[in-house]
Formats: sequence, structure tokens, C-alpha cells
Amino acid sequence: MSLGILLFIVATAMIVPTFQGDLYRLQDYTHPYGNPFQFYSHAVTLPGGLSVTLPWTDHLLGTDALGRDEMSRLIRGARVSLTVGLLAILGYLIIGGVLGSLAGFYGGWLDNALMRLTDVIIAMPFILVVIAVTAAFGGVSLTVLVLVIAALGWFEIGRLMRAQFLVLRESEFVQAARALGASDIRIIFRHIVPNSLAPIIVSATLGVSGIILLEAALGFLGYSIPPPEPSWGNLLSDYEEPILQGHLYIVAFPAIALVTTALCINLIGDGIRDALDPRQR
Repeated sequence: MSLGILLFIVATAMIVPTFQGDLYRLQDYTHPYGNPFQFYSHAVTLPGGLSVTLPWTDHLLGTDALGRDEMSRLIRGARVSLTVGLLAILGYLIIGGVLGSLAGFYGGWLDNALMRLTDVIIAMPFILVVIAVTAAFGGVSLTVLVLVIAALGWFEIGRLMRAQFLVLRESEFVQAARALGASDIRIIFRHIVPNSLAPIIVSATLGVSGIILLEAALGFLGYSIPPPEPSWGNLLSDYEEPILQGHLYIVAFPAIALVTTALCINLIGDGIRDALDPRQR
């Protein structure tokens, strides 16, 4: 069920904005804070001259203070948040996978140097460092946001990959391959990497939800994608005036979307972990 909900969210975020165009940024100052789920009768003429009256709404989830359609902004924000999550976790896998595998396979001074670098990154207040780095670029864009998150958040997968390599490099099948004259490249990609993927896949899956929540936190603080481009984070940042005026749906819909997506990803990650764990069989 979690997989079905997540696939629906992803498909909606990828497909619907293509047909909506710039609807998410169109402003209608005559209808600010339009209430959600407000329907009216709409006459539709069918072939043959038959007229049918149907319930209709122009803004299913209401409008914001500028009269912009909340549903289109919510869907557009889903595309941004999911894109940040997927691209940043890809960066985690590339940076953390390469550095962790090198540290675990070769050990020695390389292992010490990379692990001390990891300790330094872990000691940093992550959100504050991301804010400082993005501010240093003079503005936030999708590319800068993804690169900063990937460059500062790879350590968990890196340490996990290192631990897998430390264990597997001493295993009998690796020693046998080395005795037969296999090169380091062949040992790494043919023997060690395939046997170390299970925990990496689980960690990466769970990491996506963490990145989406991180982007939402940065957007709430004003250090994510700048308006008028919506993301779930900056949709939540405009909370004070709507709440004071009683328009709770402005905050409720992006919050529900954010929690639902993160929960689905976490449940899928738990399912993958149980499926790949031999103790669960």
C-alpha cells in the first residue's frame, strides 16, 4: 500500500505539472484565501443537446493570499522536493560509496584520513552549515541545494560502505580470488560490491525521506528554492498570517503531503530491510 501511494505521488508530481504550465504562479487578487472543497453547479452540454449539471470547482484545495491555486502549487512543490531527494541521495551514493569503499579496502593512512574527514563533517551542525554554504553562493538554486546536501551528508553511507568492505575483504572468497591473481578492480566490483549492496540500498531508501524533510526544514527557514517556485518547505514557511486568519489549510495540505511521503518511504525502506535480512526468512 505504501508503495502504491508513493508511486501515485511521484507520478502526479512528474506528469501533472506538464499539463498545468504556469498555473501555480498565476495570481488572482480578487479571490485570496479561497476555501478548499467549495463546489458549485456547472452545466455541461452533451452531444445531442442534452444538458447535465455537475458539481464543479476551480480551486479544489483553495487559494493562497495572492489567489494562487493551492493544488497546482502543492503538486509543483512535490516535483521540487522529490527531485532534491533523489538527486541528493544519488550524490550520497557516489561520494559515500567511493570514499567508503576505498577506505575499507585499502585501509592504512587513506582509511584514517577519510574517517577523520567524516568525523569533522559529523561534528558540524548540519543545517547551519548548509545554510552558511548556500548563503555564500549568494542565492539558492536547485543545483546548489543538491550539491551542498550531497557534499555534507554522504558520511552515513560512506561509513556503512567502509564497514562492509572491512568485513568482506577478509572473507574466504575474496582471499581465493586474490590468490588466483584477480586485480583489485575485479575483486571490488565482482566480489565485494555485489555482496555489500543490501544495507546500502536500505540506507539509501531511508535517506531519501530524510533529505526531503531536510529540504522542507531549509525551505521553512527560507534557504531552499526561492519563490515563486514552490516546494513543500517554502509552502510551509508562509504559515503565520494564514493561521492567524484561520486559514489552516494553507499549512495543512503541504504538511500532510510531506508526512505521508516520508512515512511511505520509511515503510518501504523497512520492507526492503526485512526482505534482504536473512534472519527474517
